[in-house]
Amino acid sequence: MRFQQIRSASSIITFGGKRFLIDPMLAEVGAYPDVPFTTSTGRGNPDCPLPCAIEDILAVDAVILTHLHFDHCDEVALKVLPRSLPLFCQNEVDAEVLLRFGFSDVRVLSAQGIGFDRVTLYRTKCDHGISCLTSKSMSKVVDITLDACGVVFSSDLEPQRLYLAGDTVYSPEVKEALEHFKPSIIAVNAGGAQFPLGHLIIMNQYDVLALMQDYPQLKVIATHVEGVSHATVTRPLLRAFAKEHELTQLYVPNDGEELSF
Repeated sequence: MRFQQIRSASSIITFGGKRFLIDPMLAEVGAYPDVPFTTSTGRGNPDCPLPCAIEDILAVDAVILTHLHFDHCDEVALKVLPRSLPLFCQNEVDAEVLLRFGFSDVRVLSAQGIGFDRVTLYRTKCDHGISCLTSKSMSKVVDITLDACGVVFSSDLEPQRLYLAGDTVYSPEVKEALEHFKPSIIAVNAGGAQFPLGHLIIMNQYDVLALMQDYPQLKVIATHVEGVSHATVTRPLLRAFAKEHELTQLYVPNDGEELSF
């Protein structure tokens, strides 16, 4: 299997002989404003360029959209993705949105698994910060929509399973997926994004540490690090943290870098 970091949460996973584009955010730097009510890198969104041409990114067999937030499926992606390309999404609500954009092959992920040639994809649950909300009145200040999913990849062509955790903090949902599917590799969104300020909605370095202490056998890929205005974890910070805590099985790829396992 191979994992190519593209930008932020966008990546390409080659598994079981198929190439899957994950959560494409394809706009130019600063095309979208900063996320309000939180910290900011001051460069808008996305806050760094794509490492390769869009044409190369679109050379895939299918697309997986863990949810439809702008940093996982943006306006440019919705315009340039081929309408016949298979799209996997988390639920019927997202499927209806994608069908309205003219996509003809939209498939809903399932916890029981959905096949794609010799690859089986399993939907997993996320805690996209919803358990950390302290008050229902928060919705009067900011519109928080925190549905998201993860995906487990399995194939008779691959000796290992891969778990793409998605937009989630380290939570019982992640542990449940790890215990049930027993993957060898997990890709975690580890940019420490906050919305609103102080409210963690994906993993940060301390979530990664807790995860790796609980499951020391896992190889961990840190994705969704940098790239958006509300991220609080950088690659240099995470690499220094990994060295300090001897996290030798943590991989922090640069944009464009490909890892092989």
